Amino acid sequence: MSTPRTLLDNAAQKLPSPNGVALAIMELWDDEEVSIEQLSQLVKSDPALSGRLLRLANSAATGTLTKVSSISAAIVKVGMKTVGQLAVAFSLIDQYLDDHCQSFDYNRFWLQCVLMALICRGLGQQTALAPPDNLFSCALMMRIGLLAFATIYPDEYSSLLDSEPEDLTVAERDQFGFDHNELSLEMLLDFGVAEDIAGPARFHERPDVSGLAEKSHDYKLAQLFHLGYRLSDSVLRVGLQITQKRMTTWPQVRRFGLTADQIAEVLEESATEWEDWSQLLRLPAPEGRPPPSATESTPNPVELREPQPDRSTATQALLDSALNVVLISSAGEAHPLNDTLSELNVVAWVFEDQKEMLRRVLELRPHLIIMDDYGRDDLHAKRDKLCRLIRSTEWGRSIYIMALFGDNEHHRISEAFRSGIDAAYLLSELSSQALDARLEAVRRAADQHFIYQKDRVELRRIANQLALSQRRAEVLSLTDELTELPNRRSALEDMAQAWQKETHLERPMSVIMIDIDHFKRINDTFGHAAGDKVLVEVAAILKQDLGQQERVYRVGGEEFLYLSNSSSFKQLILNAERLRRRVAALDIRFQNQPMPVTISLGVAQRSEEHARFDMLLVHADQALYAAKTVGRNCINVYRNQQIVALPRPGG
Repeated sequence: MSTPRTLLDNAAQKLPSPNGVALAIMELWDDEEVSIEQLSQLVKSDPALSGRLLRLANSAATGTLTKVSSISAAIVKVGMKTVGQLAVAFSLIDQYLDDHCQSFDYNRFWLQCVLMALICRGLGQQTALAPPDNLFSCALMMRIGLLAFATIYPDEYSSLLDSEPEDLTVAERDQFGFDHNELSLEMLLDFGVAEDIAGPARFHERPDVSGLAEKSHDYKLAQLFHLGYRLSDSVLRVGLQITQKRMTTWPQVRRFGLTADQIAEVLEESATEWEDWSQLLRLPAPEGRPPPSATESTPNPVELREPQPDRSTATQALLDSALNVVLISSAGEAHPLNDTLSELNVVAWVFEDQKEMLRRVLELRPHLIIMDDYGRDDLHAKRDKLCRLIRSTEWGRSIYIMALFGDNEHHRISEAFRSGIDAAYLLSELSSQALDARLEAVRRAADQHFIYQKDRVELRRIANQLALSQRRAEVLSLTDELTELPNRRSALEDMAQAWQKETHLERPMSVIMIDIDHFKRINDTFGHAAGDKVLVEVAAILKQDLGQQERVYRVGGEEFLYLSNSSSFKQLILNAERLRRRVAALDIRFQNQPMPVTISLGVAQRSEEHARFDMLLVHADQALYAAKTVGRNCINVYRNQQIVALPRPGG
């Protein structure tokens, strides 16, 4: 079942990013000598931002047909200024919104994505299976489907995670129609990541069910991604040292083609770099080590509450009567407005350093920023740049910015308004009474913004519910109500999609048409309720032990279709025989009366004679008809323009 276009678009637009990326990029923006390498390092630390950048670089808007898969190449292609604007605009988590997925561990997700990417890049340098930068980009985003589910369906996905399903991918398919690995692949391809890398990455959790030939290049890539996933998961669970000891016993390590010492060296180097990135992102330190303490600014003595970077407190700040104000001035705590704001019962955070203010302002989310020193020859340009930078963000467009001037310089005041300030005053005019009157405009703006945010939360909730309802309706339209298997329409859609995407000729598309023998006799003898029970029992057997590249559909009354994109011809026959045996072994009873059930199967595999997928279905159906003609409870195969009856083993 294909991923809806609207879901991909919503995910690409709404994926959140760690605040640390925005903070660090803002600091780089204040540096005129920032390099592509520095900006690339920051972008690489964020899966969501990386995906957006690749999507932009590979879109028609760039005017070229050449696809890029590395972050550095994408930055060169779209330009550093555009990347900076994209980064700042999208790296802010909207802390006023309450629609985040409560049970999704965002910090762990980002930490693991970064560590996985570093490990896969290191393994790529050792094996030369693919360009290391491309492996990094793909590994960074190969679990982005998890983040997409948490973003688009926060409440539903939180409930699903709380239920602690035995197999998360199965639970996701049951609820949404596809799992996070399938969604990740679609998003990677949508971002422009090459399919020869993104395809194997889909199987990073279980390469053994990929159906890829074990000696193929794609299978080796899947193993590389799997090793990066296992190592990163283990480091987060038990730490680096224990992981290094345990990994020597892992079959994946022994089979990978590198020595345990080589892999341990890659892991050690990756973990060291990972700790630096974790500090950069301001995420919890790896292995529980506390991050370096940061210099904190202290609010003035009148502190009704201490603003915190969590969503609940940021929202409460809008509900309380007091205002949160950030004041930036070269005078620091000695600024005369500091005491004035205190008298007015206003929480004020005072900063001298512009970079430090940028670090904290994203966490504090004040209602008002007061920028002093406007008009000064040495600071006017910096204040202008700071104002434009804040206005380039979604949050910054709604905040109230007040500029203070020492003299009535009309030219520079006009420049400040063009940069984005809301009001300009002479410092000498702001008595306590005058400032209090001017703060009324800020309070009105804060109230209006809160109402807007509240409405926005509700609209998003409604939009997400509509999207989920639409998705559920689509899943229902593609699902057989009785057996809960995908129906004929779903089978045809999946076959058409797989037919176009098929690239692994050593594992061509295969189908098995399955028919319950003498089903009409069951209905006539025991009734339709008994027939329904048989259908449900047989369906349960058919969908057991399916790989990620295998699906079973109910395509007619008593007819089923088995579709595989991963089986060799030998494995296909073994699978068919396994299904025949399991159904024949069923002990189905209706009103204490036994109902023996068997199935007939027709097998066909894609070959050069199949110009379209429907021809493959016709040949499988012909083989099925032949199986029913020769006695049922057997398997017939269409191959090389002939139908061959397979001998039936005992049982």
